[in-house]
Amino acid sequence: MKTIPVAFAFALSLSAAASAQTTYEITELGPANCVASGVNDYSDVVGQCDAVATAWEGDVATSLGTLSGGTYSTALSSNSGKVAVGHGDAGDGRPRAELYRHGTVIDIDPSAANAYAIRINDAGVIVGNYLKGFGGCNNWVAVIWTEEGGKRGRFRRTELQPYPGGNGKVRCESATAANQGVQVVGWVQNSVFGQMGAFWNNDAKHTLSLLRPLPGDWSSLAWGVNDLGQAVGQSHPAFSSRPVLWDGDLAHTAVALPLLPGDNYGVASAINNLGHILGFSAYGVPGTWDIGPSRFVIWRDGGVFELQSLLDPVSGDGWTITSVSAINNLGQIVGFGSHNGQPTSFLMTPVVP
Repeated sequence: MKTIPVAFAFALSLSAAASAQTTYEITELGPANCVASGVNDYSDVVGQCDAVATAWEGDVATSLGTLSGGTYSTALSSNSGKVAVGHGDAGDGRPRAELYRHGTVIDIDPSAANAYAIRINDAGVIVGNYLKGFGGCNNWVAVIWTEEGGKRGRFRRTELQPYPGGNGKVRCESATAANQGVQVVGWVQNSVFGQMGAFWNNDAKHTLSLLRPLPGDWSSLAWGVNDLGQAVGQSHPAFSSRPVLWDGDLAHTAVALPLLPGDNYGVASAINNLGHILGFSAYGVPGTWDIGPSRFVIWRDGGVFELQSLLDPVSGDGWTITSVSAINNLGQIVGFGSHNGQPTSFLMTPVVP
């Protein structure tokens, strides 16, 4: 299927108002003291309740457990097989990359000093970061873990390609998101260019490309990627941040995303295969880091909309959105807010017009 270049699509769609704004039904994810972090394409939600990794099917929450002696765990991603990943500790406070599979908790990389797992795809490939050593930026390295054939519960670590140049000794990088095809985004930092958004491809070498900032800006970070290879994040002019989408073309063309009226500061944090993008919009006093309150937004249907305004009047009564965490390919969103004054997590589901 031929796709329209994103830059053209945005320019075209923003020339006219969206024909109809989609509304969202909001559902509380209890019990109290829970945070929802991820949602897969089967509406399975994962996160944490009372400092323990948790999964929800519908409104039923199930504890995923901790490592032996662990004081905490949290799940960030789950796949179609209801297997989840995240991180926790074994009683020493050090983060361990963890796999939550059918009632067991597995330390994915026991030899790592510290490690985080951020995404698992339907084939069981896991993406995350591990601490390779201590240096100027603590030498974090983006990696993938794959389960060794015939050795269930044992994983092989593969480092993603570093960016050449710089001091050549200390690697400063982080994977922040990945798609089903194990294309990975995040950021890299070195002495040549400072900090730039990063896109690791799914070829044999996990080839790295920079996601460069918008013209005139000096640095960038990527926070999300969809299965089309489109990435989103932020581009930095002086004392500010602009939400940006990098197209799925070979050049990773950067496209500035619009903000809510009157705002000049924002970040794009996640994107799904429908091209729906989550993030926030705010106003910052020019020349300072004095940033006002953030409004959580979605870019879709040719415009940018405050999520709070899209809640349907019945289920949305009494709700205030205070953060958003993830969006799936059905358009469902998980986050945190308050319902009638009580803090709680939620699942938002688009209502078909």
